[in-house]
Amino acid sequence: MTRRRLVVAWVTALGTVLGVAYALVAGQGNLTSVARGIVAGLPISLSIAVFEAYVVDGPHGHWLRGRPFALAAALRIAVWLAIIAAGLAAMRALVPIPGASPAEGFFGDAVYGLFLVTLAVSYLSVDRLLGRGNLWRLLRGRYHRPRTEDRIFLFLDMEGSTAAAERVGARDFLELLAEAVSRATAPLVDSGGEIYRYVGDEIVVTWPGDRAQAALAGAIGAIRALDAAAPAFVARFGTPVRLRGGLNGGPVAVGEIGDARREIVYLGDPVNVAKRLETACRDLGERLVVSAPVAARVADADLRARLRPLGPVRLPGREAPVDVVAVSV
Repeated sequence: MTRRRLVVAWVTALGTVLGVAYALVAGQGNLTSVARGIVAGLPISLSIAVFEAYVVDGPHGHWLRGRPFALAAALRIAVWLAIIAAGLAAMRALVPIPGASPAEGFFGDAVYGLFLVTLAVSYLSVDRLLGRGNLWRLLRGRYHRPRTEDRIFLFLDMEGSTAAAERVGARDFLELLAEAVSRATAPLVDSGGEIYRYVGDEIVVTWPGDRAQAALAGAIGAIRALDAAAPAFVARFGTPVRLRGGLNGGPVAVGEIGDARREIVYLGDPVNVAKRLETACRDLGERLVVSAPVAARVADADLRARLRPLGPVRLPGREAPVDVVAVSV
């Protein structure tokens, strides 16, 4: 099941349960209340989940994601409230309470919906600022004490960024960079990748160690997304955007650092090698390279057909060479 479908399934199930629970508490605790909860909760939560997964986080949602924080949150709340109002109206029409007017209890239901919407949008918005999934990890203290995990890392960098910045100027280049990052993020997130950091014109992404195939597909998707958007960038900024990347994995230390600003960090040789592989792309004349151990974990025949062994390559700062595989994007 893809990440989007999994999100839709979980949100729909949770929303239906909350709808039934509220209907039982606010109603008479009978089967009619259960039916009203399902009829309202299921379509409302399903619609909201689809909107979030396929619109907000979809390939065409970069416009909304690029809006100011408060405006984006307000727009999402407005859409959610419209969905809730339509769902409540449908529930009253399909499962009416005998002897009650259609408007009876609507205010209480709307307040409950508004509370859930505000809570959910606030959580999702803060989670987006911290990096998808990091808010929940911080709340439950998963990395309060350092631990070791097997992770895969992708470093994506913009080709010719210095020259592009000189041509268009700092302000326009920042707009270009924001647009490029937004377009590249969707395929990375779709593959289950977690945005670790944005460092200048560089995107750092991580996956669990057993997701090598998804990581490779996400990296290819991000590079292709910017290639496909080249005409739009040329028309707006006078230059296309091309990405190159390095992919590597292995055991790393993970933990929280910081006091005034809390952050989850990954430390270890696999991170350093991924960065050096991305840098080596320029000398190797490749768009995407991956370490041989990570490439060996890829089972999909179509993806494997894109792999071309380059053999051992010496990377800056390392004595032993690294066995490298080039990827056709």
